Amino acid sequence: MKITPTWLRALFFLVTVLIFLISCNNNRNCVPSPDVSGINIDLQVERIDEQLFKIKSEAELAQLIDKNPVFAEVFLSRSQYPHDSILIGRFFQLLHDPSIDTLWQETKQVFGDFEEIEDQFTEAFRRIKYFYPDFTTPAIKTVFTGLAHDMYLSDSLIIIGLDYYLGGEASYRPLNTPKYILKRYRKENIVPNTLLFMSEKYNETDPDDQSLLADMIYYGKSYFFSKQMLPCVPDSIFLGYTPAEMNDIDYNEAIIWANFIENELLFETSHFIKDKFISERPQTLEISQNCPGRIGRWIGWEIVKEYRDRNEDLTFTKIMGNPDAHAIFIKSKFKPRI
Repeated sequence: MKITPTWLRALFFLVTVLIFLISCNNNRNCVPSPDVSGINIDLQVERIDEQLFKIKSEAELAQLIDKNPVFAEVFLSRSQYPHDSILIGRFFQLLHDPSIDTLWQETKQVFGDFEEIEDQFTEAFRRIKYFYPDFTTPAIKTVFTGLAHDMYLSDSLIIIGLDYYLGGEASYRPLNTPKYILKRYRKENIVPNTLLFMSEKYNETDPDDQSLLADMIYYGKSYFFSKQMLPCVPDSIFLGYTPAEMNDIDYNEAIIWANFIENELLFETSHFIKDKFISERPQTLEISQNCPGRIGRWIGWEIVKEYRDRNEDLTFTKIMGNPDAHAIFIKSKFKPRI
C-alpha cells in the first residue's frame, strides 16, 4: 500500500485520539495529588516467604523463627505450643506437603518479585510523609503460612501473608471466608487494605458520639485518607465492591439516602441497628437485595467528599483531624445525585 501524506495525517489523528481516550480512562479514577517524587522513602522489604522454601532442616527453620518473633506469634501462634520444637516440626512438615507446594507455586506466579506492590507502597508512603512529616516508614515482611493469617500491622512493621491474597480462583482458599469478603483478598487490595488500617492513627473521632452518622463519617475519612495516598486506584478497590455494584449504588444513591432519612437512622446508637449498615454483610437487605453490605461506609465517604469540595480552604490534615462528625455532615450540605 502506498503511504500518502493524507493517509499519514489520518493515522496521526487516529493515534492521537486513541492516546487521549486511554489517558482519560486511566485518569478518570484519580483525585488531585501533590507531587511527591522528591520525597525519599527508605522502604525495606524482606521476603520471608522465599526464605521458608529454601530451608533444608528444622534447625534452619528454628533460626528463622527466632529472628522473626512477631511472625512466629501472630502467624504461627507460637505461644500456644508447649515447646518450639512441636511448632517447628509441624510447620516444617507443612512446608513440604504437596498441596502446599501447589499453593506456593500459585503465590509465586501471582506476586513474582513483589516489585509492583513495593512501588505502590513507596508511592503511598511518600504521600503520608508529605502530609505527616513525622511519619516513619515501617519495614515490610512477606510470609507464607498455608493460609494461617492475612496481615499484621504496627507503626514499625507490616507483615503480609501473601498466600491469603490469591483471590477466589486459587486452588486453596481461606476456610470459612464468604465470597463477598474473599473478593477483597486479591493482589490489588493489599496496599489499599493496609492504608485503611493505617488511617486510624490520623483519623480523629469523638468517643462520646456513638451515632451511626459518626461511624459513617469515620469510615468515610478512612477511605478519604487511603484514596489520597493512592489517588488513581479505583474507589471500588478500597470499598471491595465489584464494578457492577458500584454502578448500582451510584445509580440508586438517592434511594439509598432516602432510606437513611425516612427511617431516622443517622443518629441511631443501637449497635444492632448500626451493624446492618456498616458491618460485614453480603447485602443491605433493609434497602434492597441488590444493595451491597457496608453501604453506610460508602455514604460516609460521599459525605466527606462533599465536605472537602464545599470547604476548599480546609487542608487534608484538617479534615482528618476534625472529630466532629455532625459538623462535617452539616457543612458538607450532602445531597445525593439524582
